[in-house]
Amino acid sequence: RIFRNTAADCTDGCGTIAGDITYALQTHDDELTYAELAKIETRRRDILRRSEEPAWSVLGHWDGTCLRILILDPLIWLTTILYVLIRVKCHIGLPDYMQDADLSSSNISVIGGFLSFFLVFFVVSSNKNFHEQYDLCMKAKGKIFEVASIAQAFLPREIGLRLVRRMNAAQVAGYIGLSNTYTQSNLFAEVNKSFKLLSDEEFKRVAELNMNAGGSAYREIIAWCQHDVATAVKEEVIDSRLASQLRDKLLELQSAFGGLYNHADQPISSFYVHFICLLSALYLPLFAVSTAFGVGVGEVFWTFDVINGLVVCLQAIFVVGLRQLGQNMADPFGDDLEDLSVLTYVKFTWTMSNRIMASSVPTPPASSSTFEEDIVREREASIGDAWENKDEKETSNKHTKASRDRGSGVSGGSSSGDVGGGGG
Repeated sequence: RIFRNTAADCTDGCGTIAGDITYALQTHDDELTYAELAKIETRRRDILRRSEEPAWSVLGHWDGTCLRILILDPLIWLTTILYVLIRVKCHIGLPDYMQDADLSSSNISVIGGFLSFFLVFFVVSSNKNFHEQYDLCMKAKGKIFEVASIAQAFLPREIGLRLVRRMNAAQVAGYIGLSNTYTQSNLFAEVNKSFKLLSDEEFKRVAELNMNAGGSAYREIIAWCQHDVATAVKEEVIDSRLASQLRDKLLELQSAFGGLYNHADQPISSFYVHFICLLSALYLPLFAVSTAFGVGVGEVFWTFDVINGLVVCLQAIFVVGLRQLGQNMADPFGDDLEDLSVLTYVKFTWTMSNRIMASSVPTPPASSSTFEEDIVREREASIGDAWENKDEKETSNKHTKASRDRGSGVSGGSSSGDVGGGGG
């Protein structure tokens, strides 16, 4: 309250400070809490599975659909109301100068064709950027899993746990600067409290980097990981080849988040978006007017009014829906229900990477030298007769050859004995 009153009362020299205080307070008030983010994430993950439902079941949903946006869009209501007003006026009676007016829809149809092309291109570009950013998120997750697998097998446990812990911290820090939805206070601080990604001193250092302003924090944490690898080489814990592999994985993780920040820095041109919005705002009212006059003047069956009204509504839904679809996908790290599941990625990566680090490898019995051969003989599935019976055939051939050798040896001995007896 004190800051708000100060911001309201300050004038002249304090004007800039007052504006900064007011902006900071508004930003803080608009910031989502971690509980709200988790609630949105739960709804978001439920909506992802709806695409596999039957068509009528999909149409029965409200949450996470385009209906919530379309029903509140003023352009759709303006277009529909304009059509209704003109049709009412046509039934009551038009002025004489409008009786013979030629409001052909051919030119408007040409404009609609060009608008459809621009809208489809806009949606395709947004969809492409959306999935490219999803692929980068999955790449970052995969690099952490790869390092965890290498660390579990080749690194001392202390170094491996620290390396994986810091890589998970870098992943969370990387998502912070991409939008205003995820911040240091509502995401990183809460996740760090639960998962203990950074020590108190490490967290204090990261907090100094203004994590909300960009990607400096995740880059510094990855630099810490590089120092961990360099220290392991100096202490001769790992060789240079393994260190090179780990460094490559870390750089690929940094590159993945660098790609996300490149997308955020250069989204679809605002000039293009403004052009589409302007063209839509001009086209839909003209389409409503042309369609309304095209139905006819005077006594016209009401069914024509209803059918053409549905066409006007459908055209408005098509134009506004495509425009809104492209705009929603342009920022996949917001709080919309169709955005990327950042909380799920963070939790899943941390859980699975630590499970890899905690995995134990069963060892075969030391007393058995044919353990794997016993496993092969016990399996029920077949890999094919040509391969499955190969060992049996080789064993049978060996037994047959050995029997023949023994038989030929016995036969040769008796024959020489006969010859020797005859000679005697």
